[in-house]
Amino acid sequence: MEETIELREIINIILRGKWLISLITIIALLFAGILSWFVIPEKYESKAVIQVIADAQDAGIINSYVSAEFTPVIYTQRIQNEAVMDALFEQNNFGQFDVKNLVVSSDVQSNLINLSYLSKNPAEAQKHLQLLTEETKKQMNESVQTTLENLEKTYLAESKNLAEEVAVLMEKYNRLIISNNLPEVLILQTISTEQYVLNLNENQTAALASINGAMQNELSQLKSEIDIKSEQYRQVLANYQSVKTGLDSFKPDPFIRVIVEPTLPKDPSAPNKAINLLVALVLGVMIGIGVVFFREYWRKSAIVK
Repeated sequence: MEETIELREIINIILRGKWLISLITIIALLFAGILSWFVIPEKYESKAVIQVIADAQDAGIINSYVSAEFTPVIYTQRIQNEAVMDALFEQNNFGQFDVKNLVVSSDVQSNLINLSYLSKNPAEAQKHLQLLTEETKKQMNESVQTTLENLEKTYLAESKNLAEEVAVLMEKYNRLIISNNLPEVLILQTISTEQYVLNLNENQTAALASINGAMQNELSQLKSEIDIKSEQYRQVLANYQSVKTGLDSFKPDPFIRVIVEPTLPKDPSAPNKAINLLVALVLGVMIGIGVVFFREYWRKSAIVK
């Protein structure tokens, strides 16, 4: 026949062991209190809110490069770069950077980034978080500037190459005209897109009339190549000027806004002494009840034997 334990018996067992349960609970509370007040170091939490907006100003041709860098995702990755920030902390004699002390959460829709940083004292927490935010802005700024500088050099080199190609084609075109005693009015056509109505003398008219099909095709092809290269040169030169202007006027401030400056915490955020005591209370009671029931079981099993 199976033994059953009634509710009354369970309550009686707990009541008989109330002093043992109380003792174990007190020990757990004392242990949690010692850990919370004397063993676990206090940490203070500084908080800040950052907003990253890539469309804060019209950057012209450089807008795509700016938008690619100034995003909440890039900001989050940069501020959590442990190797870079560790070197920064050592440079400022702040010890070693621990990425576990930094908590970052972002809202893609509002482009808001919530930051919190833990340190052993309030002033240090605020100072460290301030340094992290400033360094992240600096890195993003330098990244865009480096990209634009490389782009500027690329456009400048490309414009020089196109200018040389146009010069070579012009020289070839003019040499072809001169060597075939063609009228110099054809040279004017290669350096201007305007249509001119000129009075030609009889010799010039005769020379134009004497141009055969092969010569006309060659001149037309050279003229077309000159026009294409000239248009490419003008476009590249315009891009170069746009990038140069954007580089000279670029500022990171419109793209990274500090909504809430790093705060100076008043009270420690860790350890949470109230939570620790509550957990110790629950565990103490549960362990005490478990010990009481085990003691009761041990006594009964000894009587049976």
